[in-house]
Amino acid sequence: MRFGFFAAVSIFVLVGCGGGGSDVEINANDNSTTNDNSVTNGGGGSNNPCANYTDPASNTVQQGSFDGTNCTYDSAFVGADNPLEVNLTVPFITGAHIFNDVLQVGVNVDSGEAPAGGTGAVLTIEAGATLAFADDDYLLVNRGSQIMAVGSPTRPITITGFADAVSGTAGQFDVSLWGGVVINGNGITSQCDDAARTNNNCHELSEGKPSNFGGAVNDESSGHLEYVVVKHTGFEAAPGDELNGITFNAVGSGTIVRNIQVYSTFDDGVEFFGGAVNVENLLAMYVRDDSIDWTDGYIGTVGPALVIHNPTDANRCVEGDGDGDNLGLTPTTNPTLINLTCIPSNFDGGTHGDSEGIVLRRGTQATILNSVLYDGHGLNELSQTGNELLEVNDDSTGQLAGDGDSVIAGTLLAGAEPTKTQDPATFPNGDTVLQWVTDTGSVSYPNNVGNAVVTDTAAAVIFETNGYQTLAAPTDGVNPITITLADTDGDGDTSDEFLGAVGPDGDGDVDDWTAGGWTFGFDSTVYFIP
Repeated sequence: MRFGFFAAVSIFVLVGCGGGGSDVEINANDNSTTNDNSVTNGGGGSNNPCANYTDPASNTVQQGSFDGTNCTYDSAFVGADNPLEVNLTVPFITGAHIFNDVLQVGVNVDSGEAPAGGTGAVLTIEAGATLAFADDDYLLVNRGSQIMAVGSPTRPITITGFADAVSGTAGQFDVSLWGGVVINGNGITSQCDDAARTNNNCHELSEGKPSNFGGAVNDESSGHLEYVVVKHTGFEAAPGDELNGITFNAVGSGTIVRNIQVYSTFDDGVEFFGGAVNVENLLAMYVRDDSIDWTDGYIGTVGPALVIHNPTDANRCVEGDGDGDNLGLTPTTNPTLINLTCIPSNFDGGTHGDSEGIVLRRGTQATILNSVLYDGHGLNELSQTGNELLEVNDDSTGQLAGDGDSVIAGTLLAGAEPTKTQDPATFPNGDTVLQWVTDTGSVSYPNNVGNAVVTDTAAAVIFETNGYQTLAAPTDGVNPITITLADTDGDGDTSDEFLGAVGPDGDGDVDDWTAGGWTFGFDSTVYFIP
């Protein structure tokens, strides 16, 4: 394993608390969804500051048209049938860069050897820039190409829909204004076997309009995303196929992804089909399906991650899938999830199902460390009864967990229904998910240590008054909740560890990565609308 464990084993807490709510009141104070990232334009006084490149085939310059505020790019500049084959920089302007077709970076390869990561065209997006798409258009980075989108806390990069960035008509919870971001990598997917990888025959089909991904290089680099906000995604790019906020298709660990937000998405927030990319500091708000979704041999690490559900339309904080009936496929899906804070709304009957916590199914493995799954906001602020926070869905997944191939440690489950066992035979000897979490079953689960379970959050005090920073000493309303944190970096020192997405470590230090102004629609009052 890639982490150490504990200095001591904690006391497991299983309590039921009465009393009135003690959470902060959480209301919306703003329905506007338009970012204002304006700074002084450093364009040097050009009459046309729009992105441009020289077409190598015709040796002519292609450039967007400028209306004094926005830059617009038609299909002759870039499109689904006209991919970028040269490097392109999208500069900062105070308006938006409007793309009227798919912003396709690099040429798709569907047979033979795909280009290695970093050898194709590179799309660079300058800090503070806003990209806007309409309808079924989206941003696609093909294998070999890279996206370099590096913003800053004060100048984030925003990728959104036309109705949000240009016409200003988007509502807070509007989705499907455009497609989303798709990155195709050369990493490993379990849908290809070793022979296919060796013979350059791994060409899995991506969601959206046809493009391909997969290879044999799990440390490949598809670029760098940092301080990037992706909003209002999920248009149907093909029949029955709605894109996610960001889709990582076999993207390798050489890709840097940190400080990203997905906001108001129809389908999943971030989804991983194989690969090994790590995502650090993820804020997922108002995702209608699964905020974090993995399958097909994904082995990366996600976290810290803060997930906040739409008050009336959300499914799971995390949906972890393996390969279902094809359990012999390799690599086995086995990601690590660290420092998750999952705040469901508990609402039933949304577009994709009920608002819940984590489900593990179809033979996935997983390591879950130092996380908080908490239904108290939905219970106390929305008057919704709780839904399951941690579910293991089938026998194959339960067997792997029972054998020690999955681990949960240093984690707090606080809710009316903290665990759910889909089938009585899910775990060895008929144990339940609750017994697995607390190591109290008929067999031993020795890696599952340091966890705590609170069965009623009506009076629990888990977060600071801002509603998302975890307290150093959370209580069930009466007694302290004892949690022993895992050593996630394996350095033998747990004093730098913290509980949940944002919270104090052993020295009392809080690194609030959500601060600095880069996030959208997020503060202590914009979680739910009662």
